[in-house]
Amino acid sequence: MEISLQIIFEKLNMRADETVLNTSVQSVFRDVRLLSPELSVLKSGILYVGECDHLNELVYESGCGLCLLNGSGSFPCDTLFVQNRQSCFELFNRISQIFYAIRTQFEKLTQAILQKKGLQQVVEIVSEICDNPVYLVDSSFKVLGIHGPDTMPEMSAIWRRLLNDGYLPYNVVMNLIESNELQTMESGLCAELILSNFFYTPFINYNMRYKGKIQGHFFVVGMLNSITPGDVELTNLVGPYVLDAIRSDPRFQTTRGRYYEHFIIDMLKGKLIQTAHIKSQVKALRLDLNDFYTVIIIKPDLIDELRNEQISLQLENIKGCKPVYFNNAIVAVFPKIQQKQPSLIKKLKTLSASINGTIGVSDEIQGFGNLHHLYIQASAAITLGQQMALPSTIYRYQDVMRYHPFLGFGNKDDLEAMCHPGILILHAHDAKHHTKFIQTLEIYLKHERHSLPTAAALHIHRNTLTYRLEKIDNLFNFNLDDVSERERIMLTLNIFAYCEKTSFTPVEGIVDAD
Repeated sequence: MEISLQIIFEKLNMRADETVLNTSVQSVFRDVRLLSPELSVLKSGILYVGECDHLNELVYESGCGLCLLNGSGSFPCDTLFVQNRQSCFELFNRISQIFYAIRTQFEKLTQAILQKKGLQQVVEIVSEICDNPVYLVDSSFKVLGIHGPDTMPEMSAIWRRLLNDGYLPYNVVMNLIESNELQTMESGLCAELILSNFFYTPFINYNMRYKGKIQGHFFVVGMLNSITPGDVELTNLVGPYVLDAIRSDPRFQTTRGRYYEHFIIDMLKGKLIQTAHIKSQVKALRLDLNDFYTVIIIKPDLIDELRNEQISLQLENIKGCKPVYFNNAIVAVFPKIQQKQPSLIKKLKTLSASINGTIGVSDEIQGFGNLHHLYIQASAAITLGQQMALPSTIYRYQDVMRYHPFLGFGNKDDLEAMCHPGILILHAHDAKHHTKFIQTLEIYLKHERHSLPTAAALHIHRNTLTYRLEKIDNLFNFNLDDVSERERIMLTLNIFAYCEKTSFTPVEGIVDAD
């Protein structure tokens, strides 16, 4: 571990009138030694502590340094002059303790990284080293770890949002982009003090860059102590360690997420978010809070980050679409689908063929706040479509919605308990005598109990229909004028259809045909 004289000077915490610092060479030191009379050469990387006697006779290697007690002058290396009554031994011991403390902290940090104790523990150690709150975020400003006091009066709203929400709000990111603050911040090659128009509290930014790409940001925020030049140098020392930590963490995603991704995911999850915050994010997304929205889930058969990114880029070309990666699938939010539904479905069919996967399409519902309900619909559409082995790989919720209530049932007895007893009797009769009474009743109800269209749909004469309805009435006296009874009949028919089309249980298992 090599540290600069600036860091040592600040850690000594002396009064301004006691010290004079000259760091024109900007050397770093790996060790500290006493400046003894026997020395003839000052070695590179060593900080020597002593007095000003006989210094002109010494040989100075490049990169050495001096900390001189009660002296002055000009020397060809970084030099700290201390005007104090303490002895050289006392000053040497204090500086040795600084070296030891920093070295111990960095060894602790190294062990946490090697033992893969997690980014949060790494951040906690870094916060101890920097003596200020530390925020670690990925390249899309999702929080990987935070350590610092939970509440402080000087904490600005933005830092609090990072703490409470786990990511930087999309509208703030857009403000950073539009004001060029983000570009300026990410252009830095080392730690820099940032005075932002949006964060308010001064902070140090260290860009965690690997092979030229930003992997994330490491922020040291001046909430407990004012940021000093030594803090910036310490951040430069810590930064590479933090980069190693995130790159070795198995949960870290190297690909940059979309800046709006975390907010959209919170909406899909149904997270409780204040209405004012939702409005500000939707405005930044350039969407209408009261528009109609559809959610589409795309599940490729194979997980391929590059292919997922290509699909997401294709989706973004559809105006207003916001794709995110959530629960091992691409989830896309579409506004105003009702105006271009046919063309969208056509594009989805082409996409489905190219990705070799499945697609779930929700209903259209008004209001951005309903994304969670739409996500549930699209997810259920895929589950039901796969269970029923539907011929298409695009499953629309409106086509399978009537089977959605049955997903939560674990065995056939639960479903049988809901079945209309008259339908069970008809089913047993059809199975035994090869009649079509259930089909006849279903078509009759779907045609609002009108005889002519029912007979036409069944391809039978009207008199034949009348005969069948009489036989049905003899087997079970249905009260078809009662809307509740008609609803239960249709529910039972849906249960039968669900069982026939899935591996849940064969329809013969619900009733005994004998």
